[in-house]
Amino acid sequence: MRSPSVPGQPLTPGQLAALRLAASGYTSRQIAARLGNTTESGVHLRLKEATVRLGARSRTHAVVIALRRRIIRFDDLDLDQPRRVA
Repeated sequence: MRSPSVPGQPLTPGQLAALRLAASGYTSRQIAARLGNTTESGVHLRLKEATVRLGARSRTHAVVIALRRRIIRFDDLDLDQPRRVA
């Protein structure tokens, strides 16, 4: 059973991976396909938990906070690839 997310807790590897891909512009469906070990609902849950842990108001705000705190770095993002909407 998962423990509830609490503000200030460190992000899990799965939350970090989902957040990096969200910051790269991927949709939840695309993130699930890239990670391969989760569903679209699982991605939503990971990003929601990351949002709580970071004290953010939205998925976008979570990305901004993570970048500002250097939890994720621009060098880790996949910004050069064109996105196809699935």
